[in-house]
Amino acid sequence: MLKSGSLRSTVTAGLLVLIIFAATLYAQSPANNELLKMIPAKSLFCVRINNFDYTLNQVDQFLAGVSPMPMGVSMLVRMQLANLLGSPQLTGLNTNSSFAVFGTNVGEPAQGNPAANMFVGILAPVTDYKQFIEGNTNCTEPDDKGISKITINGAPVMLAAKAGNYALISWANVYDGLVTMSKTISSANPAGLNGTLDAAEAKLAKTEPIWAYGNVQQVNEVFGPLISAKFQEIQTMMKSMQANQPGASSESIQNVMNMYSGILEVLLKETKSVSVVINPKSNVLNITKTISAVPGTDMAKMLTADGSSQSDNTLLPYLEDGAMANFGAIMNTPFWKKLNVRSIDLYDAMGGGSMSEDDIKEMKTLAADIIDSVEGPTAYSISTDANSKPPFAVKYFIAVKDEKKFNQILEKAIEMMSSSGIMDFYKGLGMETSFTTKSGVDSYKGVSINSAKLSMKAADTGSPQAQMITSMYGEGFDYRWGMVDGLFVGAFSGDVDMTMHQSIDQVKSDSPKQIGSEMKAALELLPGANKADFVVTLNVLRLIKMVTSMVPIPIPPMDIQTKSNIVIAGSAADSRMVVNIAVPKQHLTEIMSAFMSMQQKTQQ
Repeated sequence: MLKSGSLRSTVTAGLLVLIIFAATLYAQSPANNELLKMIPAKSLFCVRINNFDYTLNQVDQFLAGVSPMPMGVSMLVRMQLANLLGSPQLTGLNTNSSFAVFGTNVGEPAQGNPAANMFVGILAPVTDYKQFIEGNTNCTEPDDKGISKITINGAPVMLAAKAGNYALISWANVYDGLVTMSKTISSANPAGLNGTLDAAEAKLAKTEPIWAYGNVQQVNEVFGPLISAKFQEIQTMMKSMQANQPGASSESIQNVMNMYSGILEVLLKETKSVSVVINPKSNVLNITKTISAVPGTDMAKMLTADGSSQSDNTLLPYLEDGAMANFGAIMNTPFWKKLNVRSIDLYDAMGGGSMSEDDIKEMKTLAADIIDSVEGPTAYSISTDANSKPPFAVKYFIAVKDEKKFNQILEKAIEMMSSSGIMDFYKGLGMETSFTTKSGVDSYKGVSINSAKLSMKAADTGSPQAQMITSMYGEGFDYRWGMVDGLFVGAFSGDVDMTMHQSIDQVKSDSPKQIGSEMKAALELLPGANKADFVVTLNVLRLIKMVTSMVPIPIPPMDIQTKSNIVIAGSAADSRMVVNIAVPKQHLTEIMSAFMSMQQKTQQ
């Protein structure tokens, strides 16, 4: 009999052999060495699922107890594949490896119809291509060009061809495209997608469970003219629909559409690529979105970082438990300054050019200067209050390093709210607005409090639009703000004085300021989010509660207790924005429980 020490040594050695063997298989897997090279470099998009069976099982674990489906996603996918191929065993298909779907143009884009030459292909890993064809009854023998049909009830639905260690599969109506593509791609193709991606993106593609990629510049090259033409059609259609209708003027609608058109144009021209990584775990779904800018563009200059953006957000303790949404930010100067300045162009577009060039120039200067006057961290909390109008309360805290300069900029900005053409935009939408301010309306614990009121009402008081505005916002928004121990503190809510006093109490409190339990749990889901350019928590149930309070529809109240939040954190650097998202399973469970409770009450 083996002694315990000898047994441990034997087991350890055996485990090491298994690990080395598995690592060798992984390193030699065609999915890792071959797949990205086979996908054309000029692909418009690509979706890759690594370790297919394992990833689907991870999805099942995340959805267990939450999904209303009677079976797991992995079972549904295997059933669909079995139905397509005609064999429950999926003979020859290597479902332990990685799959990919990609779209590219075969030849030059057709004039007037850029989608005509689009080829969408599926690369499915096979252990033996011959067995794959012969072992699945819906697959026919290859013809003289190596193309097999995949039929259902005798009708061809897809085509397949051998491509390295993969079956290249596409739709039944793209025979010529499949012939061309199967000859074009190979494991030794240096012009594959692997050569287009940078090292960081290529690593994500090879290692993350689900990776999706869009080449925005290729999309713009192929579909840009078509997208612009379709947008023009929508603008024309909306203009004709708005004619002789009460409410917003056709000119205002056109201004809004022009704004969206401008945003779309900038995104298509200045965005290099977008990628999304999805990583399901048993208790959380992690999503990472990366937006890369075209080098040398304004977007690339905006998506940069400075040294100040590497510190912790010291104002996170002011974010409230029970909030519908929390927002914290660190003042990454290049990012926030350029974002502020570019937002002025959007205001101008919405106003249809009603602001003068001098006003625009001054507003951009103020937008940049305000960033220079703040110290760094900010914190915003938005809570619901279904019994007040508006049905939410907002508190915000901004660390200020130059109070005098900050107050001067603020006063000038308030002055421009009334003197520039900003409010003309709302008039065009059929709303009468006014913006008034008063200084020193209140004093609390030695803090001088200023006020502002934004009033809105529809010109046609009997219109559904007017009733909706009154239902949502009452007589408008009341603001309060003041400087408290180096912080700019502001609030707007139904009972704005109480909200402002609570905020001052938070700052003035002598007790140690600690991050709330909900934000602490959020930061555990996304480690490092406290150093991100921005971090957001969102509670969907509280959001629904706020929205339903504004809609005059009888909906049963939600009585479910909710403590978890979706967490979002983003940072800009090196001409890219990386946004990490965590969706805790607990939050999905709370949402499902709430809707089931509402359904039961509705049926009573």
